[in-house]
Amino acid sequence: MLAERLNAIHQQLIAGSRTASLDLFNEALDPVKGHVFRSVRGIAPDEARDYAVAAIIEYVENPTAFDPAKSSLWSYLCLVAARDAIDAVRQRGDRAELMEQHAYDIELWGAHPNNEYDNVEWRKDAEKIMRLHGDYIVQNEGESRVLKLMLEGEKDVSAYAAALGLDQTGNAATAEVKRVKDRINLRIKKVGNEL
Repeated sequence: MLAERLNAIHQQLIAGSRTASLDLFNEALDPVKGHVFRSVRGIAPDEARDYAVAAIIEYVENPTAFDPAKSSLWSYLCLVAARDAIDAVRQRGDRAELMEQHAYDIELWGAHPNNEYDNVEWRKDAEKIMRLHGDYIVQNEGESRVLKLMLEGEKDVSAYAAALGLDQTGNAATAEVKRVKDRINLRIKKVGNEL
């Protein structure tokens, strides 16, 4: 029986056997992986294997954390691996829920408000998005000033050129403003797609 074999390996490991950890991997890896895959909804087979490996390594590094009087090593390894897998699935779910909550806010960036009330609400949403994703969307002071103008609905290229510290006349300024705005819009779109 697997539980008995794993408990015997535990005794060997505690006694100082050099091969016990390898024996444990050979005996326990596939069964623990199978248990995690079957018992934790939302885990892929390769993830289940990763959690099984991590549980075995955690045990091998500190075998005295396992108490054979309380359970079998089999149960202990399954518990540790499944617990970590459940935590990972829960974190992914929390992240997906958080992103879903902000997806609507990101969409608002593409729309320009028509009345003052909408404008105030739109700016509040924009501020919230900047708190959450600002470090990714703008990467320097010039881009920050350009984004502020974009959020205010500015259309004049010379205002953007001034925000970037460029000569406000000529095609070079227009091209640079377009390039910076396109880069910011691309990052905003990427944030939106990740939500």
